[in-house]
Amino acid sequence: MVYVNDKLDKISKTAIYRHITGFPEQIEFALNVDIGKLPKVSKVCICGMGASGMAGDIMTDFADGFSEIPIPVIRGIELPKWVDSETLVIVITYSGNTKEVLCLYDRAAVIGCKIVCITSGGELHRRCVENDNTLIQVPLKTSSRGSLGYILGFLASVFEEAGICNSKEELRRMIPSLKEFRDGLLEDKNNAAATISSSLEGKIPVIYGLTNMRSSAIRWKTQINENSKMIAFCGIVPEFNHNEIVGWTEDATSNNFIPVFLYDEDASEMMRVVVDTTIKMLLEKGIDVKVFKVRGNNMEKNLKCIILGDLVSLYLANSGNVDPCSIAAVSKVRERISDSE
Repeated sequence: MVYVNDKLDKISKTAIYRHITGFPEQIEFALNVDIGKLPKVSKVCICGMGASGMAGDIMTDFADGFSEIPIPVIRGIELPKWVDSETLVIVITYSGNTKEVLCLYDRAAVIGCKIVCITSGGELHRRCVENDNTLIQVPLKTSSRGSLGYILGFLASVFEEAGICNSKEELRRMIPSLKEFRDGLLEDKNNAAATISSSLEGKIPVIYGLTNMRSSAIRWKTQINENSKMIAFCGIVPEFNHNEIVGWTEDATSNNFIPVFLYDEDASEMMRVVVDTTIKMLLEKGIDVKVFKVRGNNMEKNLKCIILGDLVSLYLANSGNVDPCSIAAVSKVRERISDSE
C-alpha cells in the first residue's frame, strides 16, 4: 500500500517515496527468504559503500550489545590484516558494480575467506556465481538507498545463521511497531518529519546521535545529501563535548548550521545528563536546536529514527523542488574514476 501525505504531493509520485515508505515491508519480505545454511564463524567483516553499507552500520550498532565478535564495516579498497581464510566477509553492493566493493571481494577471494554476497546483480553477482560463494539476491526495481529494508533483513539472517547474534526474530518482532510509527507519520499532516524539515530549510543540518544510534545519524546525513541535494553532516555524543562544542559556541558562522539531536530516552542517567547539558549550552548561545526523542530497544530506536529521517529528506526535496531520485554527481564521479583507470 502506498501512503500519500498531501504535503508530499509531488514526491509521493516518485519511486524513492514508494521504496522509503515500504521500509518495514522490505524487512518482512527479506526475513522470510531462506538463505540456506552458513558455517559458524569467529571473525567477520562487512564490505559496503554508501547506502549499501548502511545496513552494516545498523547491524553493528545492534550486535555490539549481544555479539562476542567485533563487526567492522569496511568502506575502502583494503581489507584489514587480521582478515584470513577463517573470516566471514559479507560483501554488499546493490548494483553489483561498486568498484571499491569489487576490490574488497577480489581480495577476500584471494585470501580464501568465507564469502557471502548481497546484491541485485551486476559484476558481483557474476563473480559470486563463478566462485560458488553464497549469493543473496536483492529484488530489482529499487535502488541502493531504496533497498535498505531488504539488505537489512538479509543481513540479520546472515548474522543469525553464522552464529554472530540472534537477530532475525528480534527484527521480526519490531515490524508491527515500525509500521505503526510509519503510518502515524504519513497520516498526520503536521508530523515530526514535516516540522523538523521546515526548520532545516536554508540551513546546513548536523545530525547527532549517541554512540548506540550512530547508524541513524549517518542515514539522516546521507539521505539529506542524496534525496534533498543539501550539504549535511553528522556526529556522535559524547565525543561532541570534546571538540565540536567549541566551534558551535564560539564560531559566528555556526548560525548557518542547525543541530538535530536523536535523543535516546532509555539511555543511562549519566548519558542523559551529558546530552541535556550539551543541548542547554547550545540553547544558551542562541542556537536553534532540534530534538527528536525516541524509546525502545536499540535497533528499534535506530529504525524509527531512520524512517523519520528518510521522510525529512523527502519533505526537504519537496519544498526545494528537487528530484529525490536523481544522484547525477555520484554517477559522474564513478564515470570519471572508471575513465582514469
